Amino acid sequence: MFWGTMTTLTSQPTTQPTTHTCTSQSATARKPRPSVAERRQADLAEGIIKLSPSSLTFLHDECPACFWHHYNGRPRPATAFPKVFGALDNAQKELFVGRSTKEVKKSLPAGTIQRGKRVKSEAIALPGTSYRVQFGGETDTIFRFSRAGYGVCDFKTSAPNEEAAALYGRQLHAYAIALERPAGEAIPLAPVSRLGLVCFPPEGMLELPTPKSAPVKQYAYRTSAVWVEVERNDEEFLHFVAGAVKLITRRTMPRSAPNCGWCRWTRMTAPLLEQESFAVHEPTGLEHALLTGAA
Repeated sequence: MFWGTMTTLTSQPTTQPTTHTCTSQSATARKPRPSVAERRQADLAEGIIKLSPSSLTFLHDECPACFWHHYNGRPRPATAFPKVFGALDNAQKELFVGRSTKEVKKSLPAGTIQRGKRVKSEAIALPGTSYRVQFGGETDTIFRFSRAGYGVCDFKTSAPNEEAAALYGRQLHAYAIALERPAGEAIPLAPVSRLGLVCFPPEGMLELPTPKSAPVKQYAYRTSAVWVEVERNDEEFLHFVAGAVKLITRRTMPRSAPNCGWCRWTRMTAPLLEQESFAVHEPTGLEHALLTGAA
């Protein structure tokens, strides 16, 4: 489709020819999408750091350099997540979504288990820095309590332990803040009164009853839902995030972790990537004859 303007034609003769101006809509050049570094610079100009809650767990603890690069234009390539864990996670949610929170732990407030949702927080002030932080991601599962607000939890196919609660508690705090203080016109879900993990440790296998006509026998893992409470402490969490932001906004890359395989691989391959491409060698007449078998 073409859009344009056309001069008005009159019955009076004119010495100038009538002109037509047309502009093709498809000819309008689209602006290239800003790079990660350009988007970060725009955010920094506004004093805002956008954080993924999941990056505050393993990535932050494994290597300061990789964490710095993740927010400065060269993120670590994503590794393949084993499909079996995704299948188990989906099966757990399919079974528990819509059920009572009491089925996870009787001491939890009465309510229902709901699927998670994508969230984005407003810009949150941080202690000890002029930057504000904005959390964005997708919660795993939400508890909707009848009288005690909401709960945020993650389903884990693992044995319950305090170390996992402390680690994943960071992203649970970020999600809780995003639910209570969402950006834009999103409806707040507040208060978020409980945080925790629902762990499903494999405890053995059992054989399921199958008809004789079935081609193969069926089995199932035996497990139980174990609730691991995470104590909410926004002050401590935001102090941790302030430290992470100071790491991200360093002008120079921090030292990598000694055992970081990704940094080691980067150092090994960087010289090769920076080399100029080799000139193509044109074979001589004798070389060509030897290669083609004509000699």
